[in-house]
Amino acid sequence: MDYELSAEQKKLKADFRAFCNKEIAPRAPSVDKEGAFSFENHRRLAEIGFLGLPFPEEYGGGGKPLLTCALAWEELARACPSTFLSSGIGCLLPGMAVHLFGNGAQREKYLAGLTRGDKIPAWALTEPQTGSDFAALKTQARKQGSSYTLDGTKSFVTNGAMADWVVVVAVTQGEAPLRQKLSAFLMEKGTPGFSAGKPLDTLGARGSPTSDLNLQDCTLSGGQLLGEEGQGFALTEKVNQYGRLSSAAYCLGIAQACLEESILYAQKRQAFGRPIAHFQEVSFKIADMQMFVDTGRLLLYRAAWMMDEGMDADTDLSIAKLFLSESATWCAAHAVQVHGGHGFIKGVKVEQLYRDAKLGEIRDGTSEMQRRKIARNLLGEGFR
Repeated sequence: MDYELSAEQKKLKADFRAFCNKEIAPRAPSVDKEGAFSFENHRRLAEIGFLGLPFPEEYGGGGKPLLTCALAWEELARACPSTFLSSGIGCLLPGMAVHLFGNGAQREKYLAGLTRGDKIPAWALTEPQTGSDFAALKTQARKQGSSYTLDGTKSFVTNGAMADWVVVVAVTQGEAPLRQKLSAFLMEKGTPGFSAGKPLDTLGARGSPTSDLNLQDCTLSGGQLLGEEGQGFALTEKVNQYGRLSSAAYCLGIAQACLEESILYAQKRQAFGRPIAHFQEVSFKIADMQMFVDTGRLLLYRAAWMMDEGMDADTDLSIAKLFLSESATWCAAHAVQVHGGHGFIKGVKVEQLYRDAKLGEIRDGTSEMQRRKIARNLLGEGFR
């Protein structure tokens, strides 16, 4: 078994880390403090091809395998978690929905704008009353002739307040089995009846605007149906795999940043006449961080490789996402502890990472839902 990255992958990782250190990381404190999306970061990421990494070259993408994408995802999350959440995950999920289920005209229209950075997309699944329980979705899409009328509310939509287009999952056949009751639609900014709420005041990832979306008698043409009617469940299941993979990368980037910040601080902070890195109470925390980071990285790489090879990665994705999300919160908490009182001060990087890390255990399926999925896959569909 060869664990070695290719020369091309090593170069991409090194070059992109240098780019993030120079262009993205310096803006991360202001992105967090101001709680505002960095359009400059997004523009620069588009210019170097980051936004299009996993998408076909014919639409301006890079056509890269997911393992290669994961290398870049980690680096961006390490530099600025908020930017990765909006410009990375926030674009990946709706983009993959169009790439995998859209027709030629839809791919040309929506993917080309995404990869250029001209248009910002969003993925709208969660509702006020439900997240992972698709059967409880209430947003309705009523077919009227060749068009559809949508009504409902979507919650916690990354990029929702600024999105130019949104993939909306709605109920089209309320009485049908779950696998046939949902459909996905492409809704554009400016559609009558479509509005976004104000960005929510979040604990962490404050530079990634998250909001509700309100749909009141929004009429869409049949051409805005994504995939076939009744295919929404299959689309959502597939897109959620990319969500778990990219969320795991988000957490890995944060854990890696916590490790690096802790090493730097422990080597320069003095106590009792020597750097605190010399004390076992500190050095063992850092050793454990390295253990979590390295183990999580292997899990992420394996899940990405399995998806690239067309293998069933459902369980592996949940394991990677679960392990890395809980590792990131552990690393962030102990990075603050290593920094002592300094880690409790706004403007210190580990304080920001501590807040950013918690999202990993919540979005794209909570830790509880990941354990449920792993257990069900091991014990069978009849297990509840």
